[in-house]
Amino acid sequence: MGAAKWPFVLYCCYLIGAIGEKALTFREGNKVIYPRLGICRVAGIVEQTISGLTVKLYQLKPLDFQESTTVLVPVNKAEDVGVRKLIDKADIPKLLRFLGKDIEVASDHRKRNAKNAERMASGEIYEVADSLKTMAKLSKGKTLSPEEQQTMARARHLIIRELSHVTKLTGEEVEELIDNALAGKRSRTKKLAA
Repeated sequence: MGAAKWPFVLYCCYLIGAIGEKALTFREGNKVIYPRLGICRVAGIVEQTISGLTVKLYQLKPLDFQESTTVLVPVNKAEDVGVRKLIDKADIPKLLRFLGKDIEVASDHRKRNAKNAERMASGEIYEVADSLKTMAKLSKGKTLSPEEQQTMARARHLIIRELSHVTKLTGEEVEELIDNALAGKRSRTKKLAA
């Protein structure tokens, strides 16, 4: 890693409290979710010395940006940052039912946007689904602002990518499942059982 990148790594490690040890949760080759980026491959676990302290870091390569992006996450803070395993295939019908449930939408766009930003940053699939649900419901009654359109598109993309990866269904098939769920229609989830 070049000298110019060290201050950034040091700053990131400071921000998320990288100092300390914790048992490894993920191994090289595992697929994980990193908030806002989606599915990443654990490319390795590296040790770097920062200000005299050795820190173990997950080296994550987002599948959508594998050639151009590497994310370093301190092993002992990965969960706090929102790194998680992909949804279990058995939990997908529950997620689809969740998407079909009604939701209260805040009338104040500032509060709504702040809540959506918080949900997206969490990386938790149900939080991302909540943002998608909120924007989908809101879009039925009004034109979404550019920020809201972007949130809806990003939430939709992240969910589609994760479910497609887990189920091995095409993006179009997963998109249909999501659209049906958002419309309150029960989808046939036989495809998910395979």
